[in-house]
Amino acid sequence: MYMYLYAVLLLGVVVFIHELGHFLFARLFGVRVLAFSLGFGKPLIKWKRGDTEYRISLIPLGGYVKMLGESPDDEKALENNEYAYAYSHKLWWQKVIIAFAGPLFNIIMAFVVFMFVSFFEYSAPASVVEYVEPGGPACEAGMEEGDRITEINGRPVHVWEDIQISISSSLKEKKCAETEISVVRPDGSKATLSVIPKTGTYSDVFNEEIERCEIGIARLPRDASIALLSEFKGLQNGDIIISIDGAPVSRFYEVEKRLKGASFKTIKLKRNGEEYAVSFENEAVPSLVHGGLIVSKVDDGSFSFGIGLEKGDIINSVNGRTITIPYQFYSIMQKLKEGDDVTIGLVRNYEKKEIIFKASFEEKENAMTGLTDRNIKWGANFAFNYDVPEIYAKRAEPFKFTFKYASEQTFGMISMTLKGFWYLVTGKMSAKSLGGPIMIFDISKKAAEAGLKHFLFILAVISINLGIINLFPVPILDGGYIVMYTIEGIVRKQIPVSIKEKMQTAGLVMLLLLMAFAIFNDFSRYISIFTRV
Repeated sequence: MYMYLYAVLLLGVVVFIHELGHFLFARLFGVRVLAFSLGFGKPLIKWKRGDTEYRISLIPLGGYVKMLGESPDDEKALENNEYAYAYSHKLWWQKVIIAFAGPLFNIIMAFVVFMFVSFFEYSAPASVVEYVEPGGPACEAGMEEGDRITEINGRPVHVWEDIQISISSSLKEKKCAETEISVVRPDGSKATLSVIPKTGTYSDVFNEEIERCEIGIARLPRDASIALLSEFKGLQNGDIIISIDGAPVSRFYEVEKRLKGASFKTIKLKRNGEEYAVSFENEAVPSLVHGGLIVSKVDDGSFSFGIGLEKGDIINSVNGRTITIPYQFYSIMQKLKEGDDVTIGLVRNYEKKEIIFKASFEEKENAMTGLTDRNIKWGANFAFNYDVPEIYAKRAEPFKFTFKYASEQTFGMISMTLKGFWYLVTGKMSAKSLGGPIMIFDISKKAAEAGLKHFLFILAVISINLGIINLFPVPILDGGYIVMYTIEGIVRKQIPVSIKEKMQTAGLVMLLLLMAFAIFNDFSRYISIFTRV
């Protein structure tokens, strides 16, 4: 239950900063602020200082700053000696700034929070190549697993993100330019490789295909587990190699390098949680692949079960293409079309087999985004271990990175928020993706459970969302007031109070309908929570 207090805290901070913007600029321009409230409804705690009553109210889903002469009714009731302190009687540009200050403070707050988040990123995954795709551009250029990339086109590289930025920048006019990459080998030797990236695509959060340059490398480590393609006395599928002839190994590529052409005598390994030392004499090199390719589970009645896949099978090819990590398998399968012929090559009990079937997909609406997710029908799991510790490195210019990170995240989230709402308006994204307070509470709870970094990140994202939404030109929102006061400035005449009342009523109705729809979406999205016995 205490985790939900984080949601209240998150909303409270975001709303407080928003209202603080209105409050400070109202005071700056001499507007009398009558009330500053966190939450709506009945005040639980209140105190007065000067002209302002400060409140913490019952419903923690918003807040408000009440200014003298703000509403049409208040404007009608003003006394002559109050005009100088009334919001309604300030210059049009002053009212625009006061209205704009709330969203602006939300965006500034997000920028500052992202700066704090960046501190968690000062140490990041190192530029060590843990995986090289067979036949990919990096492989063709001679890159090896274990290489540490130090420069790309003369530009220093320290962390994995530097690689992504440099490779992506080579995409010009839909073509990837030849790239010079300097590496340091595990043995300390250096090499400079000429790599020609290939053009690939990835799907963004809106399921849009984005082009990028790829060289066929990854930072996700493969542990030292093995899967045998042929029987080898003393070793079993799933064994995790600890050392070979006393030399420690922690990665699969280290196992391959030490076994190739070596006359090894002893292998220390872990099997079912127990450690063993296995001795060999004049044995050939075992034929093996990474243990992550072992099928660890096949769901009863699933698609995989129906085509004859079994637990313990070692999948090593799809449609004639060798695979060395599960990602390759899913990547190939996801690019197929409904009904395409598929041939899976596998090893079962040290015998090669093929399973031939037709690809089948299922489309399902994503309850969180409202978008349609397309996934291959499968129902089996690989034994790949995703919890292998990565190698980390320090960023070269951490303070410069802080401002760069905060800027990119802030403007990126603003762009993404605007794009999302545009897709809602144009129908490219389902209105079911709209979320209300239950969704915010759930996201806040999960972020808090994941740690401070994630909680701060979500805090910044929600702050940006609140700021942008309030700038929409809808009466009763800050954006509606900005438009109204700007019109007054252009025509040099105040909009009649009666028209303001009608505009605000229409805006309130629209807002209430939108909130009702969002809450309905919440109940539809989380219906299992409320129906759980």
